[in-house]
Amino acid sequence: MNEEERARKLSDAIDTMLQGKELELELDDDDLIEILRIAQLRRRAGQALADAAPAHQELLWRELQARMVARKMENGTETEPHPRKRTPP
Repeated sequence: MNEEERARKLSDAIDTMLQGKELELELDDDDLIEILRIAQLRRRAGQALADAAPAHQELLWRELQARMVARKMENGTETEPHPRKRTPP
C-alpha cells in the first residue's frame, strides 16, 4: 500500500469515528490498525468523561454551597438564601 492509499484509509477511518460509527478495521497495515485502535480508545474515554461531567458539576456545586453555609455559620452571619438567587439545577 502506498502512502497515498494509507492516508486515504486513515482519513476515511477518522471520518467514520467522528460520525460516531464503529470502525470495521479491514486494514492490512499494522501501524494504521494500532493508530486507529488508540484513537478509538481515546474517543471512548473522552465520551465517558463528557457523559460524567454534569453529575460531577452538580456534586461540586453542592459542595460549594455547603462550604458557603458552613463559613457563614462560623462567622455568625447565617441568613436565609435570597429568594432570587440561583439554585443548582
